[in-house]
Amino acid sequence: MNIKPASLLLLLLLAACAPVTTAQAPTTVTTTAQYRAAARANEDSPVLASVVSLAPAAPHAEGRQPWRAEEIQRNSLVLRSRAVVLNTRTFESTLRSLPYEMVFNVITANNVTTLTATYSSQHANTAQYIFDQLDKRFQRVK
Repeated sequence: MNIKPASLLLLLLLAACAPVTTAQAPTTVTTTAQYRAAARANEDSPVLASVVSLAPAAPHAEGRQPWRAEEIQRNSLVLRSRAVVLNTRTFESTLRSLPYEMVFNVITANNVTTLTATYSSQHANTAQYIFDQLDKRFQRVK
């Protein structure tokens, strides 16, 4: 019996049993807050309008443009942060160039506006910034 192949086999088996650490993939997060703020008939939501104005100053990732409001509707909007232009055209660079998105929706009833934000966990600091600034502008109910 040759000892070297047996030792090698034992090392391979031990390596296969070793714990593997992997980076945790981002998850989708939904955050809701209620503010005492109501839009008058046929007016845009002041809470949503504030999100639009706060977006460019919100934290954004390195290599990304500041957040910008797009697809603005009366009760919803999408914030996007696009990649700074990349010169290479590989599959990986194409994936990195896709925009980051955060979606905000509002519903107003009885002078209370409920704001719901849906975003990737990797943008939690941006969402926190926006909610912190909204807390300064409006009275939070819940």
